[in-house]
Amino acid sequence: MFPLGVLDSVKIGLFAALLFLAGYTGFSLEAARFDRYKASQQALTQTLQEEHQAAADQIRKDKDAQITSINAQLVDAISELRKRPSRAQGAANGQVTNYCTGSQLYAEDAELALREAARADTIREALKACYLQYDSLQ
Repeated sequence: MFPLGVLDSVKIGLFAALLFLAGYTGFSLEAARFDRYKASQQALTQTLQEEHQAAADQIRKDKDAQITSINAQLVDAISELRKRPSRAQGAANGQVTNYCTGSQLYAEDAELALREAARADTIREALKACYLQYDSLQ
């Protein structure tokens, strides 16, 4: 009935079982090795991410300090503008001119110029912080 003998069938079955066991063992060993590699890469990535975050936080802190300084200088400069004559006073005195130097600007015009300069300085500091953060990642 069987073309092979019983002993040959048992040998083939044992060979198939050993082949399956060897494949499973090899897969398990390789999977364990890959899991160790993956864990080490995750730890390395986490460390690198923390370093980059610390650098970004320091850059942001420096930028915020610079912007606070710029705003403080703006407030001081605007408070000094109270000593200048306003445009309405100049028009009442008949001193309206088409040109003047920076020291002769009316209070309103000088305040506009100061606010725009402070806004430009703020944008410049933000851009500098952006460049620093980008360069720190390379």
